Amino acid sequence: MSDNVVKFRRIEKQPEPPVKKPRGPLPGWVPFLVLVVIAVAIYFAQQSGLLGGR
Repeated sequence: MSDNVVKFRRIEKQPEPPVKKPRGPLPGWVPFLVLVVIAVAIYFAQQSGLLGGR
C-alpha cells in the first residue's frame, strides 16, 4: 500500500516583509490646524480673485 502514496515536498515560504509600525493617534491639535490652514487658503484665494472675491 505504501507504494501508492505520493509524497509532497513542503513549499518554502518567502519571508514576509517587515510590517511598518502603526502610528499612534494624531495629536488633538492636528484637526484644528488643518481647519485653520484651509480657512487661510480660502481667504487668500478670495483676495486674489480666484473664488470670485473682490
